[in-house]
Amino acid sequence: MRELKTTEAVGKTLCQDITQIIKGEKKGPVFRKGHVIREEDVPVLLSVGKDHIYIWEEGEDTLHENDAAAMLYEMGRSENMHPS
Repeated sequence: MRELKTTEAVGKTLCQDITQIIKGEKKGPVFRKGHVIREEDVPVLLSVGKDHIYIWEEGEDTLHENDAAAMLYEMGRSENMHPS
C-alpha cells in the first residue's frame, strides 16, 4: 500500500472503498476496494476530497488481506467455523 496523488493514480488499484456523503441525500461508496482508477474517475475522487489516495502495490513479499483471511480460515477451520 502506498499513498499517491490522485492525479497520478490512473491505472492503479484502490486499497479501500471511497465513500461519498451528501448530507440528507446520500452516503455510500463511489468506488470499491480493488477498483482500477480510470482518467474519468479522477474528478470524482477530487470532488469527494481525495487529493491523495492509497493504492495497492503488489510484490513478492505482499499478501492481499482477503488472501490472508482465506489462509487463516483454512488453518483454523473446523466443524464449528464457517466463512462469512
